[in-house]
Amino acid sequence: MIILRYLSIILSIILLSSPSFAKETKYTCKPKSAAAVRSNGIQVFKITGEEKPVEITIQDGEGLKSGYFLVNRSKYEILDLGTGKAYAFDKNEPWTHIQDIFFLDNNVLSFILAANASITRYLCNQLK
Repeated sequence: MIILRYLSIILSIILLSSPSFAKETKYTCKPKSAAAVRSNGIQVFKITGEEKPVEITIQDGEGLKSGYFLVNRSKYEILDLGTGKAYAFDKNEPWTHIQDIFFLDNNVLSFILAANASITRYLCNQLK
């Protein structure tokens, strides 16, 4: 009986002290539209559909901690500013941010990647 009690206490301590892992969801994204400010005005890029897809990961937040939007080696903290759309910023890359993160009716993830004077709208499907 004593062994069973100690075993249950040890098991409880292990479960409570082990780090919990945030859920990660992976997506493959293709640009839908892109534009940049140039010295001669705004240039809109033609999207052919042959562009290389970008893989991203969304890591859910835990408790009061923010989630993260992971693109390549960049880790953008997701912030909801109360507008119904989320934004993501990386303190190490202040010239780049992700805005208007939301899901379309068909469960396609949509976001804008803004870097310096260019913006690109991406549409993403979840990887299975």
